[in-house]
Amino acid sequence: MVITYQGDNYLRFQSGATTILVDPTSQRSFRGANVIVNTVMPGTVSRPEEGGEGERPPFWVEHQGEYEAQGIHIRGWSVGNNGKEEHTAYRIRFEEIEIAILGHLEKEPAADLIAAVKGVDVLVLPGGGKPFLAPDAAARAVRQIEPGAVIPTLGKETKQFLKELGQTSVSPEEKFVFKKKDIAPGTMTVHLLSA
Repeated sequence: MVITYQGDNYLRFQSGATTILVDPTSQRSFRGANVIVNTVMPGTVSRPEEGGEGERPPFWVEHQGEYEAQGIHIRGWSVGNNGKEEHTAYRIRFEEIEIAILGHLEKEPAADLIAAVKGVDVLVLPGGGKPFLAPDAAARAVRQIEPGAVIPTLGKETKQFLKELGQTSVSPEEKFVFKKKDIAPGTMTVHLLSA
């Protein structure tokens, strides 16, 4: 699997011909995508009415609930509403890899959400602080979830988050390339992806 970070909370997960986009910022990026997952509603882009030439539109997920498309299993939980936007967290099972996307989380996740995503292979959560989860709260959530790998998003300044995790020498990576066997449960290695 290859994970690339496009900025904000926009990520691309790709394995072979299958692509999942999380919080894309432009419809131009939809080409070739199989599934689009939105952690914020209303999102920055609207649902495509149809795919490109000969293409089906991507399967669109934007609320809590359970979904399945092309062998990808998705479960979403509401994590609150800030008055303008609804925020949703997801657990995605894609080619035997378990991924948790905590998205635009503004406060510590509830115990039931922690339990629902505990032990995932890859955890994506805000690591840049205000207006999202504070660095110490984000680090506490990581320690409770015990993922194999952590990808912080939503902030250019992740220094405090990394310090809270005792990971002061993490170098930015262009992409995170791995197989299921490469992820050791509970190791919590941090992958700082550059946009």
